[in-house]
Amino acid sequence: MKNVLGQWGPEFVEAKLAPLVDGVWRCELDRDIYILKRRTNRTRVWEEYDLLQWLKDSGQPISLLLRTQEGVPWAEAPGGFYILYPYLQGTPGNELGVFSGEHAGEMGRGLARLHQALAAYQASDVFPGFDLFHDVASYAWKTVRGYSGMKFHHRLHHLQADISEQLVNPYEALPRQLIHRDFHPGNLIFVQGQLGGILDFDRVRIGIRLFDLCYLSTAVLSSGFSDPRKREDWVDFVQALLEAYGTVQPLEKTEGHAFLYIIYLIQLLFTAYHLDNGNSTLADLNLAMLFWIYDQHDYLRPRLEKSAAGQF
Repeated sequence: MKNVLGQWGPEFVEAKLAPLVDGVWRCELDRDIYILKRRTNRTRVWEEYDLLQWLKDSGQPISLLLRTQEGVPWAEAPGGFYILYPYLQGTPGNELGVFSGEHAGEMGRGLARLHQALAAYQASDVFPGFDLFHDVASYAWKTVRGYSGMKFHHRLHHLQADISEQLVNPYEALPRQLIHRDFHPGNLIFVQGQLGGILDFDRVRIGIRLFDLCYLSTAVLSSGFSDPRKREDWVDFVQALLEAYGTVQPLEKTEGHAFLYIIYLIQLLFTAYHLDNGNSTLADLNLAMLFWIYDQHDYLRPRLEKSAAGQF
């Protein structure tokens, strides 16, 4: 890895590396800390680099990719490509333990400001599209039904009928733009209770704006689902999230209507994803979350629609 780091300058050869997760390292050089990541596509790195420059200029709390001595934002090696960027100091959202209404407000307003900046980006057409409904219809449903067998056949049948009746037409009308697509607490940095950083823009796609809000909501539920108290507090968190988002970027009525249905699609997609990766434990967790939310649909829907409409 010294040959990789040396492409950013001879001083980086002496940096200390510590693995964080697969393909990600913490890099320490004197008092400076960086994150080194493996990538597979230099074109995507350029697109991310240009987008991050735009977001930084727009006032977004992001960390820019560093250029090597060759003037490109990646280092090349036989194992692939690598990017390097300064570490953002603070507390990752997944280490907060409890998500308060204040945290929900910071996340909601921060995501709304990010969406506004992403919507204004002129080169958005270089990013591929992401169609959640298509991915679930063509892939996830079959996988989940095959796994659940007769045990949940009746409940899945009712859920599919409900989605078909309530979401198909509204889905086509949902606002689309560049979205983060990985907006979960672990990619958010908090400094003294405020949102001070947003990480990981390598999954940016053109998709429904609502996806990021729903994905964040399911990620927060997942982190505390085994705790009955945190599970019950989740509804208040989502209401505060939607209300805060709407103070910066008002949501459309169709988005309020579709919110729970998009969450159902996300849960189905993640259940199928974990099944295909042989992780039945996480698949069962996502399936349990799906049914827990769906069982409360009639209670949740009016509350969340009011929050999305700013009626708080």
